[in-house]
Amino acid sequence: MIMKRTIIFFCAALLLAGLEGCSGDGKKNRVKSVSDSDSQVASDVTNVVYTKYGIPLPVDLFKYLVNEDITYNNDLLIPLENMDRYTKETKQAMVLGAYSADIAYCSLYKRQQEVMGYFNCAFKLADKLDISEGFNFRYVERMESNVNSADSLSNIAGESYWKACNYLNDNEKNNILPFVIYGGWVESQYLTVASNDLKSTREQIMNQREGLLSLINYLYEVMIESSAFYYNYDIKHIIMDLNNIKKVYDKVADNNIDAQSYNDICNKIKTMRTELIDPNKN
Repeated sequence: MIMKRTIIFFCAALLLAGLEGCSGDGKKNRVKSVSDSDSQVASDVTNVVYTKYGIPLPVDLFKYLVNEDITYNNDLLIPLENMDRYTKETKQAMVLGAYSADIAYCSLYKRQQEVMGYFNCAFKLADKLDISEGFNFRYVERMESNVNSADSLSNIAGESYWKACNYLNDNEKNNILPFVIYGGWVESQYLTVASNDLKSTREQIMNQREGLLSLINYLYEVMIESSAFYYNYDIKHIIMDLNNIKKVYDKVADNNIDAQSYNDICNKIKTMRTELIDPNKN
């Protein structure tokens, strides 16, 4: 039950709108459909998730970028033309998570056309992964009907992501879900550290330490409960990379990160992201 609750949190991590929280006893709640104008309710629920787990949501990193007037940078996003080159299932799942983060990033900057482009790529990857909920034709049609409304696109994208996560969790596809979650985590960290070099960004990255620990613990739980050993090989590699970042965090005292430690974390994140989006790197 703890593992399922952890899964629900990490699905919330990239969510902009259209979600319901987890119940206090750890039982899984279904996500209700929300209207495209329900952004305030969604925002309130996001704050509940933040308070419940005490971990900054990756989407808050994007809000920080917007609030600091950091310029939107399309060059940082995953090239759309690479989509058809991802053939390995775990790689497709990781990139699906990364695309979800790109959708969130574009949504907060109100880049509607880019949102549509990355949602369509997410839809194609979800189809390859046999995910019938969330990223499907119904959501593509809703996206196209609301292309002129950035807020509506955010809500639809968030709802679709939740539907996909719920589907993976409910249909014994937990072996795929960790890779979706990991891809979203890496992409959100990367977009933050690669978009600016402000001193205040160091504080934002330091706030990710607890989230990193939760992600590592979650992946360990997946390995323990999984019977698909061929997935566990890839998960072990991911945990090793995450632990390398954790080692840097462990050297930081009182959250007072120095330039060298921050650069070490940034370089490790950038390396992980390079490997994640490389179609030739399994």
